[in-house]
Amino acid sequence: MNAGENDLRLIAVMRRYFAIKDELTDLKSSLEKTRKAAGMEVGEFYYVHGDSEHVEQVIRTVALKKEMDILMGLAEAWARGETISLDISST
Repeated sequence: MNAGENDLRLIAVMRRYFAIKDELTDLKSSLEKTRKAAGMEVGEFYYVHGDSEHVEQVIRTVALKKEMDILMGLAEAWARGETISLDISST
């Protein structure tokens, strides 16, 4: 693979990273509005083992953060001169 192809992969990685960041920001804002409106404490609201209508959103925030970590790892690898693999299933 030449450097140009790897640079294009970095661009794809960073586009995905910032799209996730925007989604996560919106999701966290929505969750906090819901929590405050319900008058619940943070620990109680974000406890995913309880019976809650927002548990899927809380789990989604965790998944988004994990994906952001993976993408940042790919960008860091690029900075070290490594080839970016877009096959996320191998991570």
